[in-house]
Amino acid sequence: MEENIRILWIDPVGSSDFHKQVKKVLESIKRKDVEVDVVGLSKGPSHLEYKSYEPLILVETLEKVVVAERKGYDAVIIGCFDDPGLQEARELVDIPVIGPGETCMHIACMLGHKFSVITAIREALARLEDHVFMYGLEKKLASFRFVDMRLKEMQDDPEKLHSTLIREAKKAIEEDDAEVIVLGCTVETGFMDKLIEELKVPIIDVTIVSFKFAEMMADLKRKTGLSHSKIWGYKTPRKEDMIIGASSKR
Repeated sequence: MEENIRILWIDPVGSSDFHKQVKKVLESIKRKDVEVDVVGLSKGPSHLEYKSYEPLILVETLEKVVVAERKGYDAVIIGCFDDPGLQEARELVDIPVIGPGETCMHIACMLGHKFSVITAIREALARLEDHVFMYGLEKKLASFRFVDMRLKEMQDDPEKLHSTLIREAKKAIEEDDAEVIVLGCTVETGFMDKLIEELKVPIIDVTIVSFKFAEMMADLKRKTGLSHSKIWGYKTPRKEDMIIGASSKR
C-alpha cells in the first residue's frame, strides 16, 4: 500500500497564534490519504506587513524547506500571500514548493476575465503590485482592495472581517469589474463558502486553494516526477555552495 501524501505548511513568522486555526482548516478539507503538519519559526516578527521584515525570516524558512524534503514530505507551502522565499526555496529542493500568492492569482485567471485581491492593509500595496508584475498578471488584475485591519484584529474579530470582506468584494465587483475575488491573506480563511453564496462569484480562500494545489502537485511528483524545472530559474546551487543544506541536518 502506498504511503500517505505528506504536506508541510510553514507559517513564516515567529508566532504560533495562527497555527491552530490553519491546522483546523486544512484538516477539514484535506483528502483522507494526506497528512498535514503546520509549523512556524523559532524567532522573528509576528507578521510580514513590512518589506524589511521579510529578510529576518528567510534563512530559517529555507532551512525548514530543506529539512522537510529530507524528512520525506511530498510538498511544502510557504504560508503567506507574499510568498517569502518562494523562488529561493525552489532552488534548494526537488519537491514542489507552493506560494499562496502565485498559485491563487494564477488560478483566479482561469475562473474569470479579471480578479481583485482583498488584503489587510494599504501598506502592502507596493509589494503586492511588484508580485503581480513578477508573475506576469498585471493585465488580469482589476484592483487591490483592503479591509484596513491588522492581522491580530482580523483573528480576534472574525465577524467584522466577514462584513468588511463582503463590502470590499462588492465594490471590486461593481466598481472595478472584477469577476473573481482573491482573499489575499492567509488569515482571511474560513469565509469562502459563505462569500460564494452571498456574492455569486468565485471566491478564492488562499489557504484552502493553495493547499489543494499542493495535494495535486504532490500526486504528480510521486506518479510522474513532475516538479519545478532545474534548468535556469530554479537551478540548484552546487553542493560545495550549499550553506543552507550544510546547516540544516536537524
